[in-house]
Amino acid sequence: MDITGRTFLTRAQLAAAGVGDQEIRTARRRGGLVCVGRGVYSDAAAYADTSERGRHLLAVRGVVAARTNPVVSHVSAAVLHDLRMWNPDLSRVHLSVDAARGGRRTARVHTHTNRLNGCLTRVRGLTATTVAKTAVDLARQLPFEAGVCVVDSALAVTSRADVDAALDGCAGMTGCSSARRTVAFADGSSESIGESRTRVYLQRFGFPAFELQVTLRHGSFVCRPDFLLDGVIVEFDGRVKYTSEQVLFEEKKRHDELMSLGWVVARLTWADLASDAGAVKVRRAMAMAKGRPPPLTHRVP
Repeated sequence: MDITGRTFLTRAQLAAAGVGDQEIRTARRRGGLVCVGRGVYSDAAAYADTSERGRHLLAVRGVVAARTNPVVSHVSAAVLHDLRMWNPDLSRVHLSVDAARGGRRTARVHTHTNRLNGCLTRVRGLTATTVAKTAVDLARQLPFEAGVCVVDSALAVTSRADVDAALDGCAGMTGCSSARRTVAFADGSSESIGESRTRVYLQRFGFPAFELQVTLRHGSFVCRPDFLLDGVIVEFDGRVKYTSEQVLFEEKKRHDELMSLGWVVARLTWADLASDAGAVKVRRAMAMAKGRPPPLTHRVP
């Protein structure tokens, strides 16, 4: 059996192709096969080229294949739904049982007791908690900043009413009050982890609420900055190390255009969010904007 490039092979599939346990052990010992779950294997070269999320999905499929009616939840469901997460722990597959008891955690699987309330859906052929339920479950467990990142992402693809309903369904459960605070702050207009974390950062340093993703126009110039308040634009700059010269040129051109139209622009980086450096930049920008005439741009409805 040619396993080249195949990332999900069950022991039954291998046996049907004439590959027995001894051959599997030999292939694993020689580095040709990787075990991604109980009785589930992957071509080692293909596995090495798979992203961290992709590897987690393989682990999820491996665990699910060995269980009866499993429900994928929490961080594993977030991966299935392709929700944004900040620094997620993907070391275990997460499942839920609709019961007050029966939770268990092993090296590979964390089974949560949960109150599912019918909040289930099918994703990529697997049964999982809905986007709204997944976001609320994570908001109950994660620190505020990480929870906001997930709920922001969820609100971009599901309604706030659905998230609120999932939140009501967890009343009395551990972490529900924390989840309420997270959901109340969340905003589906945030388009990246960087933007979500910037919003939390600005709140932490006591800044008033900025408007998100407002479209501005002046003649043929149109832009939609990340954050807007009283003549100040705050942009999160999450550029990668090897940003192309063309992208850098376009960013500078846009920055210069906004400045010429009367805006004061503060650009925050990942490093700025790790200290008070970002707050210093924003305070300086707000001081510069104070007393200036209104910018020349107008809002596009």
